[in-house]
Amino acid sequence: MKRIATLVTVLLLTASVFAQEATTSKLKTKMFDIHYQFPHDIYRAIKTMGTLGAGADMSYNDEMHTITVKDYPENVAAIEEAIARLDKPKTAVSVELKISMLIGSKTPLPAGASVPDDLAPVVKQLQTTLRYSHYGLLAANIQQTRVGEGIEGSGVAEPTLIGNTSTNPVFYNYRLSNIRVEDGVVSVENAIFGLKVPLQMNKGTQYQDVGFKTPVSIKQNEKLVIGTTTMGDRAVIVVLMAKVGD
Repeated sequence: MKRIATLVTVLLLTASVFAQEATTSKLKTKMFDIHYQFPHDIYRAIKTMGTLGAGADMSYNDEMHTITVKDYPENVAAIEEAIARLDKPKTAVSVELKISMLIGSKTPLPAGASVPDDLAPVVKQLQTTLRYSHYGLLAANIQQTRVGEGIEGSGVAEPTLIGNTSTNPVFYNYRLSNIRVEDGVVSVENAIFGLKVPLQMNKGTQYQDVGFKTPVSIKQNEKLVIGTTTMGDRAVIVVLMAKVGD
């Protein structure tokens, strides 16, 4: 009886192995190239379409931009259709950025210095938080870009508004890189702002570099002070506003 029971067990195990091999032989393996999206994002969307167990498998490789599927032919075909629907180019969202450069001063600014109405609330808040009582607009630029990209610009400012009596101009430049949008919030990986201010020295005019570098996160239509740089009794205050388009 013991020998019979052992023989039956062996036969059952052998039958199980043959059945598993027969099932595995019916599976199809296919690798899909992913062109526009991240493979792991598509994988999360389609992973429930695969067969559980029975030798079936599904994996992704972000480095190679591929998804590999081992499954029954009908499931592989359905997964292929799903990947084709999901692997589409992303629509690049447009972003409009307005960069305003204000001058803050402890003493009255030259005649004609003023602040536009849309920045009046910002100035009112600055007067309660900073030590400067007089404000004027140095420059303002509006630029369009798209998510994943950035903007940069430069210009020349009137030196008397900075508080410099030299006839040499003041140069400014800025660069905002890797702009992203998520849940109505615009993020900038790096916002870099720089000024070249002329200084009168014994040997003539020399330029001093001042500025700042910072990451930024701003809500749509919010006016946000992203940085300041001081020069004696005055400061340049950079204000950013973002608007997200289609």
